[in-house]
Amino acid sequence: MGGKKVEEFRYYEMPVGRYDLALLGESWITTYYTGEQHFHNFFEIGYCYYGDGVVFLGEKAEPYGAGTISLIPSNFPHGVHSREGSVCRWEFLYLDLAGFAERCYQHDAYQGMKVLEQITRFPIIIQSEDYPGLYGAVRGILEENREQKALNKEAVGGYMFVLLQELVRLNEQISEDNKKQSLHIEKIRPALVYIETHFGEEIKIKMLAECCSISEPYFRKLFRNCMKISPLEYINTVRVQKACDLLQKKDYPVNELAWKVGYSSVSAFERNFKRIVGESPKQWRLKSRVNREFVSYQTKVLRGWVE
Repeated sequence: MGGKKVEEFRYYEMPVGRYDLALLGESWITTYYTGEQHFHNFFEIGYCYYGDGVVFLGEKAEPYGAGTISLIPSNFPHGVHSREGSVCRWEFLYLDLAGFAERCYQHDAYQGMKVLEQITRFPIIIQSEDYPGLYGAVRGILEENREQKALNKEAVGGYMFVLLQELVRLNEQISEDNKKQSLHIEKIRPALVYIETHFGEEIKIKMLAECCSISEPYFRKLFRNCMKISPLEYINTVRVQKACDLLQKKDYPVNELAWKVGYSSVSAFERNFKRIVGESPKQWRLKSRVNREFVSYQTKVLRGWVE
């Protein structure tokens, strides 16, 4: 059936001045097929209106149906696969929870970090009827994006603050069994955090293993089992993501861009960028300027689907 091969990183650009991006409408009424799992640069929330199938979460597979809500942290492999013959309607939110938490807890940064860490530990699949408060916040953000009424941004901010609290409560309620199932990803989380914050520096796999207090061979095996790619492939993917972010802001020379995202060799940077994205940094930058909605479904790094 597929759903266990991770190759795609799908990149979204958050609208200026906002912490939410909604994918709405008839484009998302379809039969979903997971040929490859993928992951994003933002926290993803999916809501299923009708249809049924399976949500793949790394090695796990969770059934979904009408009323299912998927809560998936950034950089976590996943995919939706409809039951054969089932037409499904999903809508999706991509949320900059890190930026929003920083704004909400600007006078207590430590508390903001604790909240963010708690709600992004692992993916969760729930039914909306079991968590009405969280469901109300999700639907509120979706409908505000759909209707675009006056004070839309302020209303979404209110729903997002409620959503933060509901996500904290949800994570506190997760059973010990579910926590144990996520133990492996927790073992490598220090390495994921280190890569995210030190991508511009030299990163040795041995050092990442030491961060996680495990041997290097076990770290390599555990990392591949959890993320479906090797540690080095993941580092390169994060660095290319950061390069895409920088290219949105400024027309950097290739050698400076390579240095900023952790490459000592321009040729290595260009080779990895083209391998992951499908084209050179210059080509990607020009294409993203011409078509700011959609780059290419075949590329490994996508700007995302937008109606």
